[in-house]
Amino acid sequence: MQVQNTNDSSIVSKLSAANKGYFLDLWLKMFVDKEQKRSPIINRGYYIRFKAIEAVFQSWFNEVPVSIYPKSQIISLGAGFDSSYFRLKKLDIFPPGCKYIEIDYRDVLKRKMEYIAKSEFSHLLNVCNKQVERNSNILLSSEEYVMLGVDLQNCKELETCLSDLEIDFNIPTLFLSECALTYINLKSSNNLIQWVQTHFLNSAFVLYEQVHDDDGFSLVMKNHFKTLGCPLKSLTHRLKEYAHSRFIEMGWSLCSSISMLSFYMNFSKEEKYRIQNLELFDEYEMWHEKCRHYVLIWASQGIISIPEAFQNKNDSVTFDYTKLGSLSITCRPAQELLQRFGHQVALLSPHCLVMFGGFGQFQKRHQRLPGLICYDTISQSCYTMLSSDAQDDLGERMFHTMSKLSNNTLIVIGGRSSPKKIFSSVISINCENIIENHEPKDSFIAKKVTDMPLPTWRHSACIVLIAGIENIFIFGGWISNNDVSDCCYVLNSESWSFSEVPHQEYTPSPRHSHGSICVGQKVYITCGLSKEEEILNSVHIFDVETYTWSVLKVEGLLPRYSHTTHYYNNVILLVGGITGLSYVPYSVGMIDLTTNTAFEFTLGYDDPKYPLILSNHCSYVHEDIIIITGGGGNCFSFGTHFNKFDISIEFPTLMCLSNN
Repeated sequence: MQVQNTNDSSIVSKLSAANKGYFLDLWLKMFVDKEQKRSPIINRGYYIRFKAIEAVFQSWFNEVPVSIYPKSQIISLGAGFDSSYFRLKKLDIFPPGCKYIEIDYRDVLKRKMEYIAKSEFSHLLNVCNKQVERNSNILLSSEEYVMLGVDLQNCKELETCLSDLEIDFNIPTLFLSECALTYINLKSSNNLIQWVQTHFLNSAFVLYEQVHDDDGFSLVMKNHFKTLGCPLKSLTHRLKEYAHSRFIEMGWSLCSSISMLSFYMNFSKEEKYRIQNLELFDEYEMWHEKCRHYVLIWASQGIISIPEAFQNKNDSVTFDYTKLGSLSITCRPAQELLQRFGHQVALLSPHCLVMFGGFGQFQKRHQRLPGLICYDTISQSCYTMLSSDAQDDLGERMFHTMSKLSNNTLIVIGGRSSPKKIFSSVISINCENIIENHEPKDSFIAKKVTDMPLPTWRHSACIVLIAGIENIFIFGGWISNNDVSDCCYVLNSESWSFSEVPHQEYTPSPRHSHGSICVGQKVYITCGLSKEEEILNSVHIFDVETYTWSVLKVEGLLPRYSHTTHYYNNVILLVGGITGLSYVPYSVGMIDLTTNTAFEFTLGYDDPKYPLILSNHCSYVHEDIIIITGGGGNCFSFGTHFNKFDISIEFPTLMCLSNN
């Protein structure tokens, strides 16, 4: 019953995405009693699913044209309330001579028939023939549309039903499973795949489903379905080799797979812009992780080949997994006040860490968080401080920057509350009382010092020294008109005036969620995400003395965004982030500035009870140790996750590994 409930939830989510304009499907409404609006990330998730299945149908119809194959059939495994047949039929896409067969639990399809009875397709239910009378599992049988109430784990009964329907086992047949086989055990799903391979010699078997990876998102996803009472029992591993061997070893001639992230990255710029303009959205990390953890697998045999759209393609960035190093870490439970994402931290003294903003839990509610958090790194105690000013200029921000001046003043720049409310203010926070007293205070003093010339969030900021004065170097970020900036500003911390750096040949392309760090008189801008959602692996250098940009070519650097950046002993460290690549979980990248070569390491973290998501986090350096705090995200429909542990990495360990 729990698995059947996923069908009800799924169809409501599909309708939500269609209503928002992500795709056209006017026939989903037939199967929904009460419409509900889903969050943007869920709408996007069902959009990519629709586009993948739409591409499957288009590819199949091109693969078996009516002019060559006058008869063909599509068999939908675990069809649920899917509306594909009705949509294809009404849009005149469904070819003549094709039969569409849906298979699912009897109860599910009986309910579906009740909905159809109230629709323009009710005439289908009036068709009663000898096949239906002979076999009670054949719930509906018309010339084009068939319903079979059969458990997918019962191949014998399935064969009986198809034989009673007088199905031709030799004509081109597409077997399609949308998130269905993953709910049955591996032995049963393999038996079904093997049975199809044996009986339908000119066929394709297409799976759209979740895949397993050794990372936090996978754990959150699996825990979600387990909690619902419908665990994922036959997850394929994300690496292509696993998916291929599964089908090839069962006799299929060809097999190919593509992740939904790779699939989406091939969309046109215009289509991506169309999606971005449908509704406000700012959950890129978990959207891309969702896409990476869903794949479409196409196996075929006989006269059926693999369409070009689903053929294996080399990644734009290749990575030799055998060269992936491993880092030893220590973990300690994080105080609940520190469990958040989209925040910022600053170490005021060896014992005092200040955290501000982000999204977390407050009074048992998930929300953007107010006030400053003061954390004692020795006693591990923490407390909240609120602004003493009735007019709270700080507000409740996410994706801002917070820079520490040499006098321990904190400068908060930009950020957002919701994606439609951007903070333009620059706030100065006086931290003298916090450092001097080492005890909880009721309030702190924050004042607005100026406004940004171009309000942004997900920008970068770092301290640079110009003529002996501390300045804040600000680059990129999202701006209010649903666009991404490539503007660069320098903020003087004495006059609080901005100066804009003119655009040049080597100015970095527009990006957000990148990293920046100042080394001497040079600012390094690392990686980031473009407006077209391309994950970048470029490094740009701004020379503070000459006010010029240049490009640093780094061999072996993986693309990433939503990472944090540190410098140590002529090495730039890129901690965490979203790479879009498989099998690089919990990654730390290192750029050796001596050789301009990058190395990649993974953290030795494998606690299944406490998933770790290394994006939207913060990190700071304390006594030659990098400490990662916070992080997480809204994991599609699987729930909001906050990291429960702080992670520590020692610099000596890092340097030793990079030298080797």
